[in-house]
Amino acid sequence: MTLTPHEVAVSQLGTGHGIPLERITSLRFIKNNIIGNKTKKNLYIKLGILSRLQEIVSVKDDKDSQLKIQAVIVLGSFAFGMRKKNVDLYYPHLGPNCGNEDNITALTNAGVVEPLLNSLNPSGDPKLIEASARTLNAIYASPKVSRQQLFQGNHLHVLVQLLDAYSSNVRQGQDLVMVHTAELVASILARCCETSDQQMKIASSGAIPLLMRLLAGGVSKTQEAALGALAALVKDNSELARLIAQTRLEKGERPAPFILRLVRDKSPTMRLAAATCLTYLNRAGVIPDHYVDIMQTVLPVLVKMLLLTGQVQETAPKILAYLIWESENMQKAVCEMDAIPKLAQIISVMEDGDLMYGIVDHRDKLKENSLLALAAISQMKEDCRKQVIEAKVLPYIVTAMSHPSVGVRAAACQCTRSLSRSVKNLRTSLVDAGIEAPLFQLLSDDDPGVLSSATATLCNIVLDVSPMKKTIMERGIVAKFVHMIGYGDNIVRLNAVWAIKNLVFGAPSDVKETVMRQFGYHNLVALLNDGELAIQEQALNLVRNLACNNEQDINQVFNGMGSGQLLSIIEDKLTWDDQRLLEHALYVLVNIATGSEVHKQSVMKRPSILRSVLSLMTHESVAIRVATIWVIINLTWPDEKVSQSLHERVSVLRSMGVEDRLRSLNSDHDLDVRDRVKTALDHFVVDQQQHGHGVPTQ
Repeated sequence: MTLTPHEVAVSQLGTGHGIPLERITSLRFIKNNIIGNKTKKNLYIKLGILSRLQEIVSVKDDKDSQLKIQAVIVLGSFAFGMRKKNVDLYYPHLGPNCGNEDNITALTNAGVVEPLLNSLNPSGDPKLIEASARTLNAIYASPKVSRQQLFQGNHLHVLVQLLDAYSSNVRQGQDLVMVHTAELVASILARCCETSDQQMKIASSGAIPLLMRLLAGGVSKTQEAALGALAALVKDNSELARLIAQTRLEKGERPAPFILRLVRDKSPTMRLAAATCLTYLNRAGVIPDHYVDIMQTVLPVLVKMLLLTGQVQETAPKILAYLIWESENMQKAVCEMDAIPKLAQIISVMEDGDLMYGIVDHRDKLKENSLLALAAISQMKEDCRKQVIEAKVLPYIVTAMSHPSVGVRAAACQCTRSLSRSVKNLRTSLVDAGIEAPLFQLLSDDDPGVLSSATATLCNIVLDVSPMKKTIMERGIVAKFVHMIGYGDNIVRLNAVWAIKNLVFGAPSDVKETVMRQFGYHNLVALLNDGELAIQEQALNLVRNLACNNEQDINQVFNGMGSGQLLSIIEDKLTWDDQRLLEHALYVLVNIATGSEVHKQSVMKRPSILRSVLSLMTHESVAIRVATIWVIINLTWPDEKVSQSLHERVSVLRSMGVEDRLRSLNSDHDLDVRDRVKTALDHFVVDQQQHGHGVPTQ
C-alpha cells in the first residue's frame, strides 16, 4: 500500500529515523501544510503526529536544537486556531488568530506542556526558548488548560529567571528575540493568575520588580505585556494591589501616575492595557488619590474605545463595567458621555443573522461584554435606566436571553436585573418587552452562571410591585425554587432562597400559605441549618417575612414549623457571632412579639432567649441594639385586654435587669437607639403607674 506524503512525513519523525536533516525537512513540509488549514491539522492529529512531536521536544540532548525548534513551531501551529474564509482579508482588525479548543485539548492530552516548559532553560538556544514560550502562550490562552504544571518543580522559577535575564535587554531593544521572549513570559504569567494562590506564588517568585522593569523599559509590546501581568496579579487581590501600588519604578516614581500617562498613548492596545490595570487598582481601593484622574481620563478613554474595532472594542466594555460597578458617580458620568447609545448600537448590529462579523466567538463576546456594561451603567441610577429604555435596546436584551452563548444569556439576565430595580420598569417596560417567558425558561438552563443570574433577576420580578408576580407563580415558580435549593451551586441556592423571601414579602396570608405548601417547612428548617451562613441569613429573612403583618401569619409559621422547633433555632442563632444572623434572628422575635398573647408568652417561656436579648442590648452594632429594643417594645406593648399578663411580662423583664439596661442606653451615641429606648422605658413607666409600684429610680 502506497503511503501518502503526509503519512511519510509523520513516519520520518520517528525516533528510529536518525537523519536530522530529513526530519527537519519533514517538519517544514508539515508546517507549510497545516498553516491556515483546519482539515490538514485534523488529518495530522489522526496520524499521531502530536506524540512524535512530544518525543522530539522531550529529548534532553540539545546537540541539534534546530530539530526541536521546528517541532515546537509545528506544535504552535496546532495551538493557533483558524479564521473563517475572508476574515483576515476583510477584518484584519480582529487581532491575533483565535485558538482552537479541540486542538489545544489534543496537545495537552499528548503531554506537550511539560517538555515545552523544560525547553525554557535560560542557558539554552534563545530561538528555542522563544518558540517554546510562544507555543505555551497560545496553549495557556485556553481557559480549559490546567495551570498546575507551571507551579510544579522549578518551572515558575525558570520563567522569572528568563524575565530577569531578558528584561534587562528590553531598554536597548537590540536583541529582538530576547525582547519578544520577555513579552511572551509576561503574557504567560498573566494567563496563569486565575486564583489568589497562583497570584501569590507568582508575586513570591520575585516577578513584580521585573515586571516593573519591563513597564519602564520603553518598548510598547513589552509594556503592554507587563501591564497585562500586573493587572492579572492585582485583580480581586487587595494585598497585591497595595504592594504594586506602593512599589517604585526605576526612577522612584509610583506606578499609577506612570500608567496614567500610558492611558493617553497613541496605541489603542496600550491604552486598553493601561486602563485595565488602573481599573483593577482603583477597585482595590489602593489609589484613592487618583480617583479624579480615573474619572477624567480612564472613563472617557474606555467609552471612546467602544467605537473602535477588534479585540480592543471587545474588551473595553467589560473593563468599563468592572470599573463603574457599584459606583453611582461613575455610572452617572458614563451616562453623560453617551456610552449607552454606543453600546446599544453594538448590541443591535451583533444580531445572530449578521454576517458582517466573520468570527462568531468575537461577535458573541462583544455582545456579552456590551450587555455587561449596560447592566453596570443601569445598576444604581434611575436616569441611566431610563436612557437604556429610550435607546430601544430592551428587545435585543430579551432576544439575548435565548442566545446560544452561555455568557450572552447570563449578561442579558444581568441587564434585566439592573433594569428591574426600577418600579416603573417592573410595571411597564419589562412587561411590554415580554421578559417573563424567556426569563422563566432560563430557570431550566444547564449553566450555573446563567441559572444564578436568572434567579437573581427573579428576586426583583417576584416583588409585589411587579405585575409579573402572579403569572410567574402560576407558571410554577415555587417548584422551580424547591429544585434549586438542592442544586450543587451555592450562589444558585442562595438566590433561590432570596427570591422566595421576596415572593412572600408583604404578601397576603393566603399567598404565603400557598407558597409554603409548595416549598415545604421541612425545606425551610434545613435551610436555617445550612452550612452556608449567607443561606442561613436569607432563610431567617424568609421566616421574618412569613411571620409578619398579623397573628394569622405567625400562627401559620408556628403550625408549619412547630413553635418549639422555631424558637430553638432562634435560641441557637442568638449565640452566634455573625452580626447578620443575629440581626435577622432578633427581627424574627420582633415579629413574633407583635402577635397574640400566646405568641408573646412563647418567647417569655424561653429564658435563654431573653438573656441573649439582654446581652445583645449593648452590642457594638447599632442595628443589633435597635433590634433588641424592638423585641422589648413589642413584648411590653400596652394592651388593656391583657393587662395582668402584660404586667407579668414587664415584671419578669424588670427582674432580669432589662429596665436598668434600657436606662444605661439613654446616652447611646445613636439617635435611633435613644428614640427606641424612650419608647420602651415609657412602657415600663406606664406599668409601674398602673400597678402602684411608685416612681422608678433615676
